[in-house]
Amino acid sequence: MKNCCVFIGCCCFALQLQAQTVKKDIFAFPITAYTVSANDSIRIVQVALPLASSALIDKGALFIMRYNYSNNKEDTAAMGWGRCQLIKNNYYYFGMHSYTTTGKPQKDDLLYTLCNYPASFKGRIYGLVQNAVYFEHLSGGNFYDFNTASLVDQQKENSLVDSLSADIKFTGKEMQQQNSGQDQDIKGGIFDGKKLFAAMQTVTAAQVKDFLDYVIARPRRYAGNTWKISETFASWMVSATPTVIKKG
Repeated sequence: MKNCCVFIGCCCFALQLQAQTVKKDIFAFPITAYTVSANDSIRIVQVALPLASSALIDKGALFIMRYNYSNNKEDTAAMGWGRCQLIKNNYYYFGMHSYTTTGKPQKDDLLYTLCNYPASFKGRIYGLVQNAVYFEHLSGGNFYDFNTASLVDQQKENSLVDSLSADIKFTGKEMQQQNSGQDQDIKGGIFDGKKLFAAMQTVTAAQVKDFLDYVIARPRRYAGNTWKISETFASWMVSATPTVIKKG
């Protein structure tokens, strides 16, 4: 087990070192349901990207595979490693060496590898896309997709954050009017002592940015999934709004 942990650490360090060398960033990609055993030690997994470009991930790129939080409850440990073996249009095929005999990947488990993502502005939306974290409206439909981070600047991102804030406020108002018994007192954090649904109606863009910063800094339980922003933000509120302390 000790040797396995050392090896995982070496693979993660190698990815980070490559990212610094070639000026690419590490992205998380949920794998498809396509998993095929190549031999006794290698399993082929597949990633399908929305951008039909072979320039996003290089053939031979190193990767680490981790369990998806939603697939395996609270387990997001690394299960294997390998390299990109084949690229066909927007489909990427990777040969994975498992760390254990039980480390078999399933749909939506997360493959972390270097990506040459075409973005001139690397803000919060970029950080969310980088970790495969997506938020949707209360009524359904995503606020952004994989391509969005290549299109936004600071102004457009601020407008998007305003839309997230508006959805949270709307949800708080609707839930309060329904009076379904789900309201609760908040203990701790920036909303301490307030009722949840009333507090949701006072949310500011700055507070939403604090939440997004936390998700980006602690992405493991959010990565590889689409969440309703109002529900996820409400969970953050009742969890005493943990935030990221920024240096400087």
